[in-house]
Amino acid sequence: MQYIDYWPDITKLALPESVAQSLHDQLIEPFDTEVSAEDFWKETFCTLIILNSFDSITQLEKSEIWSQIESVLTYPEYTEPLTMDYQLMVAIVNDAGTGIFLVIPPELSNLISKKQTELNNNI
Repeated sequence: MQYIDYWPDITKLALPESVAQSLHDQLIEPFDTEVSAEDFWKETFCTLIILNSFDSITQLEKSEIWSQIESVLTYPEYTEPLTMDYQLMVAIVNDAGTGIFLVIPPELSNLISKKQTELNNNI
């Protein structure tokens, strides 16, 4: 897992290059420029969580950031497919527009879907 609480440098993400580029394109899409996207992240304290294929849901549940992952899984604003069957899930957590961005590899998509169903059934 990779946890980033600043504007991400796509060359340093724990993702295949095409997935990192696809993610970058999604992150800047709502803005006129990359600079305005970066400024927004600085102002609103957005976070990016990248799950890896070797992450275990059990271990993630014990981590200090599980509550953030759980927020995205329970209350996603939207889900967007990235290249190579990765998924981007986004939850907006306050009125300022602060977002938690969760990148899920294809190997975890079934586990995440199952966990998301469990969480939603408990609401």
